[in-house]
Amino acid sequence: MAFPIDLSPRMRRILRYVAIGLVGPITFVFALQLTLPVERAKDKLIEALSPSYDVSIGSVERGIMPGRIYLHSVSLRTRPSKPDEQPTTLFVDQLEIDVGIFALLRGNLSVDFDARLEPNNRDARLSGNITLAGFGKKGFAIHAGGKDVPGADLPLRGLIGLPMTGKLDLDIALDLPVEPRAGKNAPNWQKAAGSIDFGCPSGCTFGDGKTKLKPILKNRTQQVMVADGIDFGKVDMDSLEAHGEFKNGSFDVTKFESSSKDGEVHIDYAMKLEPDIMDSMVTGCLRFTASETLLKRDRKTYDAINLSGAERRSDGFFHITLTDKLKEMKRLNQECGPNVHHVAPDAPHVTVRPTMPSPPPATGSGEETKPGGPPTPMPPPTTPPGRPMPERPLEPAGSATTTKGPAAGPPPPEGSGATGAPEGSAEGSAGSGEPYPPLQ
Repeated sequence: MAFPIDLSPRMRRILRYVAIGLVGPITFVFALQLTLPVERAKDKLIEALSPSYDVSIGSVERGIMPGRIYLHSVSLRTRPSKPDEQPTTLFVDQLEIDVGIFALLRGNLSVDFDARLEPNNRDARLSGNITLAGFGKKGFAIHAGGKDVPGADLPLRGLIGLPMTGKLDLDIALDLPVEPRAGKNAPNWQKAAGSIDFGCPSGCTFGDGKTKLKPILKNRTQQVMVADGIDFGKVDMDSLEAHGEFKNGSFDVTKFESSSKDGEVHIDYAMKLEPDIMDSMVTGCLRFTASETLLKRDRKTYDAINLSGAERRSDGFFHITLTDKLKEMKRLNQECGPNVHHVAPDAPHVTVRPTMPSPPPATGSGEETKPGGPPTPMPPPTTPPGRPMPERPLEPAGSATTTKGPAAGPPPPEGSGATGAPEGSAEGSAGSGEPYPPLQ
């Protein structure tokens, strides 16, 4: 076969070398793909995810394109960190993985993925890219989006105490550096940057009709009575939209909007990030209430919300405070939200004592207090400067004696109007017939 253009022998040698330089690597890549130990790759993936998940993979096969493999029937089950924590399971019908060849040449691992989440729903997908800088020694980045993601597979149970069902739309962008810590490389969540968006256009619920609500109760007797939880049905959500940001060493939920005929729910959530995210301090507030519509549709669920252990506050909502470290987050029956005014920790504490009423002025009318009448509060007796305090014996409670002097004299003649002391003196003031109150 002759070249269409007459080339010199030297030019032909150059083209031959260029062809070898191009065809050689391509042939090597395809040969590597054909001999790729996919079972070994499967075992490595399970090993990498094992600290946080129980992983099950049905089968694995290689694709035609270099760097592509398919995983079928993948199950990721979270490992509970608490005895009463319910695990969540993410099932993937088919996971397509494409490894970037050029990224490998630069010393990075870049993986494109496309997960089909349900066998009979091709729209239920989660796809994106994961890049491990320096094969994970310098950090990693995740950029992913999903549609019709099952809400029950997401770890929302720890926040609200109930699973969430329905189809969610997700958008995740996260850059997380890896730094040396405690003698090994680990992610530093204090330097995380990115955002998380999720929404439910329609058809989402809180509760699955099976999981029982664990109320927040301080009384031990009540705790024993509802130790197994309270039957809870479903609260339907017409729509839901939320946005959270990783920024400047914190994670904040900056937007949470929901609409439902069954009631209202508001979530305020923030974390002060630590290098280990499980050590991050949580500050959050759940405010919710049930509607008359839910009462008519599902009395059991309506009663469960009212018996959740949270108290109805001044804004008409039940409040639950989220606090403590993420790994041991507590749900407390405390008022929270934007209407709560907190006192600064260094603010001085001022104790205000109630002022005792002044004794009634002396009238000199000679009227006696009837026995059994209500006692009149009296201040402790005062002594003018230079005058000793007169001694007063304690009178028994309920005594009908009206004399306030040191010793009671003989009763005055009937009808004289005298009280046994000169009019206007301290001893002759109208009294209550009760002993002086004890000193506090």
